[in-house]
Amino acid sequence: MSHRFEIRVYYEDTDLAGIVYYANYLKFTERARTELLRLVGLSHSELLAEEGLTFAVKRCALDYVAPARL
Repeated sequence: MSHRFEIRVYYEDTDLAGIVYYANYLKFTERARTELLRLVGLSHSELLAEEGLTFAVKRCALDYVAPARL
């Protein structure tokens, strides 16, 4: 199973060379997770209110395949 989430890279997301700053990948991942929930008809606020569920990042490991560019 996969989820494709396209984003627009803004100048503010990059360093002086036009390459996306590494920490911004985590922001993009969070946005993609929110959109995935929306696609299946859920939201963070509904999960918290109705199920008492919330997301917390316990550990994060990233392997960068290629740089994202402006």
